[in-house]
Amino acid sequence: MELFVSFSEVMDFFKKTRLRFLIVVAVFGIVFGLMPLKFVKHVYTCDTTIVISCEVPEDAKTDYRLQYTSILNSRVQTAIAMASGKEIITQTAQKLGIDEKEINSISATQVNTAPVVKLTANTPNADIADRVANTAAQVLSERLTAAFPSPKLSAIVSDKAIPAEHQSYKAQMIKAGFLGLIIGFILYVCYGILKILTDKTIRNSHYVSEALNTKLLGTVPQDKEESKKDDSYRKLRAAVEFNAAGKKSFLVTDVCEHDGAASVAVGLARALSFSGKSVLLMDADLRDSGITEILKTKPEHTISDVLKGTCTAEQAVTKTAITGLSLVSGADATQNPADLLFCDEFKTLAKKFEQQFDYVIIHTPSEVSYPDADNIAAHAGSVIMVAKYGSTPYQEFKDSFKRLGAAGGHIIGFVTTDV
Repeated sequence: MELFVSFSEVMDFFKKTRLRFLIVVAVFGIVFGLMPLKFVKHVYTCDTTIVISCEVPEDAKTDYRLQYTSILNSRVQTAIAMASGKEIITQTAQKLGIDEKEINSISATQVNTAPVVKLTANTPNADIADRVANTAAQVLSERLTAAFPSPKLSAIVSDKAIPAEHQSYKAQMIKAGFLGLIIGFILYVCYGILKILTDKTIRNSHYVSEALNTKLLGTVPQDKEESKKDDSYRKLRAAVEFNAAGKKSFLVTDVCEHDGAASVAVGLARALSFSGKSVLLMDADLRDSGITEILKTKPEHTISDVLKGTCTAEQAVTKTAITGLSLVSGADATQNPADLLFCDEFKTLAKKFEQQFDYVIIHTPSEVSYPDADNIAAHAGSVIMVAKYGSTPYQEFKDSFKRLGAAGGHIIGFVTTDV
């Protein structure tokens, strides 16, 4: 409906969907937090040091003695090359009696320029990490000694590997879980903004008021606390009395079904009666006796009986438990309700009640679904439309607004419910 999103709309959206928001964020946090158990594989590394030396024959010539360092360095480089070969992994696994897959890799490097080789073994199993490194060093020493029988080469394991400590998944799970919470929060915020941008229902009541040049008379909170709802109806009472300009009858109608017109009609009637006024609530919904259920009354006669002439207007009026508030209930009609309400008898009945009570509030079903409201709009002094936050499509509200106006209804504004 709009090309912008206000901060208040975003906040309202999150208030409405806070439970879903918490569930989504929590699910992302839990899923991400559990991911390390599935996808993170710890690798344990152990190092073993091998010292390489060659014997120098007693009868060695001076040239040989001068070349000793180069010969020794050549043996070190050969050891490094052997360590990176596939054969050493195979031989190490065979000696330990384990699967080759238990060994990720074996490599070696020279320690500075000394004839010392540091052999590094990587394995996913912490329990065998030190044994893999030590055994690989032993295998490498044996292969190196066999490869260079003369001059005699000596390869000694000087520093054996220290047993690896088991790594915990706790730290990774905490980090991943926290990341999941952040991602869940960001995605839900983006979803909320996109939802508002693409939503065609009424969320910004002030925008509707400006677009259709009509007044927002009040909003009814979704809050379950009756005191807050009562206060919202008291505010509505003040706005209705001011904009009615002395008119005594009000038609309260839903735009779409279940927008809350029945509750608004009852709430407004109660608020008016609280001010010491006599109020009559006429339920002109001849399809559903919702108001009777809200007020918990059991009338003997209905508005249909009056219009058919089977009872008098006075007999159809039932006093409620609320001081100053009376009710004429609706009921299932045997003929089309719109035709029944459009008759002269209804107009006469409405005028009669206006003379007997300070205020008369008429409730009708959804204007979009039924023609009832259009047929009696002209008989009421003022028309109050009811839309539900995040449910009533703006276009349907606009069309309903135009139809009621064309039917002769004096629309003084609208009420938004479930805010």
